Amino acid sequence: MVDHEALIEELSHALVPVRRPLAAPVRALGWMALAMPGAFLATRLITNYPPEWSAPGMGWAMAEIALALMLGVAAMVLAFEGSIAGRVPLSRRRVGVLGVLAAVWLAVCLGNIMTSPPPPLYRFGAGMHCYTFMMLAGAPMMLLVILALRRTRTLHPLRTLVVAGTGIAFLVAGLLGFCHPGTLHLVDFLMHLAAGISIVVLTALCGQRFVKA
Repeated sequence: MVDHEALIEELSHALVPVRRPLAAPVRALGWMALAMPGAFLATRLITNYPPEWSAPGMGWAMAEIALALMLGVAAMVLAFEGSIAGRVPLSRRRVGVLGVLAAVWLAVCLGNIMTSPPPPLYRFGAGMHCYTFMMLAGAPMMLLVILALRRTRTLHPLRTLVVAGTGIAFLVAGLLGFCHPGTLHLVDFLMHLAAGISIVVLTALCGQRFVKA
């Protein structure tokens, strides 16, 4: 005969309290504290070109960096919040605020493109350098965000990972601004967008298996 009381007593001693995850902003900032230095170190594998901050037109580049970083942080907070069951991070209000910020960022980028002088012939291959930079910086970020989201997992893995990938893409775009001339040309911008889309797709494809509840 099984002594049910003894079994219950044994199991009760084996139980451990469930640790509640930290608040989404705290988790996002903690993740950034690890991911941003890793991204910076990854980009040391290629040659970078620091901008001349005193050059004319650098106001556009500074605005791009600030807006990209703001969008990246906001998206990462939403991604971590969305990984907790019962939370609805993508409310109309939040989506509206992010949409306005993204529209302002796009307008600043287009303004920089229109006011930048035509690129010299030797820079026509620079768009590929931007793509390589963003993918190198995004690689450790993608790995770390999948590991971070794996702790809580999520009932909506695709949505959460797309938001996380979008956050990574904007953070990397902000980081690129510190290693990019102040001017912006259409070829560069298109390669920035291509790299951002690649990061979102890879984050979603590689992470679904690991973060699905």
